[in-house]
Amino acid sequence: MRRAVPVVAGLALLAAGCARPVGAEPLFVDGGSASSPAPPARPPRVASGNGVHGPLGDVIDTGLPAAGGKKWVVVGVTGGAVDDSSPFGFAIGVRESDTVVTEYLTISEHQGSATAPGFHPMQGQMELDGGTEQPAFGYYVGTPATISVVDGGRPLAARLARWSHDPAVIVFWFDPAQVRDPTTWTGLGAYDAGGKRLPDGHIELFTY
Repeated sequence: MRRAVPVVAGLALLAAGCARPVGAEPLFVDGGSASSPAPPARPPRVASGNGVHGPLGDVIDTGLPAAGGKKWVVVGVTGGAVDDSSPFGFAIGVRESDTVVTEYLTISEHQGSATAPGFHPMQGQMELDGGTEQPAFGYYVGTPATISVVDGGRPLAARLARWSHDPAVIVFWFDPAQVRDPTTWTGLGAYDAGGKRLPDGHIELFTY
């Protein structure tokens, strides 16, 4: 069963209006890298042991390596592991081919509206069998230029991608190669282009 780690309190107890950490620059991606193949004409099928259905909107290519030379992707999904109160969730998984994405786990809002401004429950980084690191990821409703966290005393900026199904929703993730200790994260925040802090929403970090 998914549980929240103690770091949640550290993430949530932030002074509203504090400035964006130095060095956290906007890192929007277009859902794929320049070397990625052109998207297939038909959307891939999401293969899931959790009963989710999708993708809802375009598949977001994180550009991060998974096992076997594959890449981590994030897709919008419905049903199954998505909380009953939420109309959608986001699944992280790997792209097996042009026609199949294998879902690893799904996050969704379970407290209030899934489209309320701000953060919604996110999944922390996890080490899988074989030493593969599954990246921390989540979604934010609003128009942030930057999403960042303080990791071991240094700012760490997330990669961002606008969800094609609903442009008000921003999917974000952190590169495991840049993470020192996710159990000590503090200072999770979203900021506009001028460095102004945006609404926090529902900050909650889950791990297994």
